[in-house]
Amino acid sequence: MGAGPQAQEQLFALRQAVALIEGKASHAARMAADPGHADAPLRSRIAANPDAAGPDVVGSGNRDFDQLMAEIAVAGTMVEIRSARMQDAGAASGFAFALSRLLDGRNGTPRRSLLIADPFASRETGLLYAPGLADFGLEAGEVIHALPRRIEDALWLADAALSSRAFSAVLLEMHGNPQKFGLTESRRLSLKARAAGGTLFLLRQSGEEEASSASLRLLVEPAPAMARVLSDGSLLGGSIGHPVFRVLAEKSRSSGVFALFLEWIIHDRRLKPLSPASFVIPSGSAYPGDLLTPSGHRQAGAPPLGALLAFERAS
Repeated sequence: MGAGPQAQEQLFALRQAVALIEGKASHAARMAADPGHADAPLRSRIAANPDAAGPDVVGSGNRDFDQLMAEIAVAGTMVEIRSARMQDAGAASGFAFALSRLLDGRNGTPRRSLLIADPFASRETGLLYAPGLADFGLEAGEVIHALPRRIEDALWLADAALSSRAFSAVLLEMHGNPQKFGLTESRRLSLKARAAGGTLFLLRQSGEEEASSASLRLLVEPAPAMARVLSDGSLLGGSIGHPVFRVLAEKSRSSGVFALFLEWIIHDRRLKPLSPASFVIPSGSAYPGDLLTPSGHRQAGAPPLGALLAFERAS
């Protein structure tokens, strides 16, 4: 008889811990311990099922970018997109929407994505704005928005959306590292996505790294946009072009950790890898100025310390 679900989860967590100690990728540790695991090498899976890679996987000349897109395009994949700060939540969400747009219509799926938003993240960053989606290259009718109050409802909705196969991609957003979403819940959603052949993007806003069943984990940060390109090929000085993301692969099937600068071409609806030498990266913060506004109706500072005097005796 095979091991029970609890024993399998403990074994999976143990392999993750050993992989971190040995400095190896977690997927490599899983395949080394279990050669028959379902997470076979990417090239073998695509060779066995060419349709699983999708129509948008093309060679760009950038090996890391091609490998990244090939991993995302495999049907039944769970991808974790993480932002280190709440200030970067917009970049993480925008990158997830860009990836979901690339998967629209794959294998006959509808050109429709589902965003299961987190209440706290929605209060901090705002709700979806239809004109903004259109400016980003998305149609309002292609995005369905849900805002469950509890994480249990969000997990149930993600499971039901994957089972229905009515969406090309499901985006599950959560704030931080909630206790009610651990390795067991992550494993359950990963197996559901694999069984249904859907794609699940786990948007972890302002969260830390933790063990999960996602085959790919990306840290997304905003990067300076390049200037707009004119018809003659020159750059319009002082202008702001397409959005650019800095993507760091923290966990991947490919060996090593790599960072990419990806530009989202709005009109063509595609991602373009950029060379770091092609634009100037400021050394300071992307958010100049004070992070907090000065408080009003308060003292400017602590009062100076004076001499310590003894109080008179009461009697």
